[in-house]
Amino acid sequence: MTAPLLEVTDLTKRFGGFTALRGVALSVGEGERLGLIGPNGSGKTTLINCISGLLKAEEGQIHFDGRDISGQAAHRRTRLGIARSFQIPKPFAKMSVLENVRVPLEYAVAADQRADDPVAAAHDVLQLVGLDHKAGALAGTLNQIELRKLELTRALAAGPRLLISDEAMAGLSSAEVDEILALLFDVNERRIAIIMIEHIMRAVMGFCERIVVLDAGTIIADGTPTEIQNDAAVERAYLGD
Repeated sequence: MTAPLLEVTDLTKRFGGFTALRGVALSVGEGERLGLIGPNGSGKTTLINCISGLLKAEEGQIHFDGRDISGQAAHRRTRLGIARSFQIPKPFAKMSVLENVRVPLEYAVAADQRADDPVAAAHDVLQLVGLDHKAGALAGTLNQIELRKLELTRALAAGPRLLISDEAMAGLSSAEVDEILALLFDVNERRIAIIMIEHIMRAVMGFCERIVVLDAGTIIADGTPTEIQNDAAVERAYLGD
């Protein structure tokens, strides 16, 4: 059996006397599309912050590509192949779109893997997400969906094997949601595994092969979209008894 690309084991994270995650275990396979859902306050953001290295858990381990990265800093995890986008894009507003993408290309990628021509590499990533025509525009002039695409572009510029997409579709119209979904499918076709954190259920159910559900810091369900839709524990977590 092939080892998972990402494996989280018995992860526990506390903030003072509050336990945000309690013994969480999950895995993500090479090229897998995994959804991570749960009610507000369930621990989703804390979990992805622990995976990406922004937070350090008190207990448990995180392995990526067979390597224990539990003690690694966030920038080292990025160079190993874990990248994430953030729910609220914060580009360098007074820099061009192209310059925004050059930053991760030149600083988030391991030295021996950096492109010989970072400008050409930046254009390649921008073309993938449909933003190449905006390369010379200031990032601060972009509209909402363009900002979301730029946020994903900056994550992809790091050359990840695992992309964590944190609510990339929040606040977008139905047509714009479909546009981001198509983009994520294109990314996944490159064998980049994706963890999708999203509250738009049609997007999660239509994109993900497997869904993990968190509630109060613990995993209450792990299965296919159909299994999750028919899970009584999931229904209780969202709707109550």
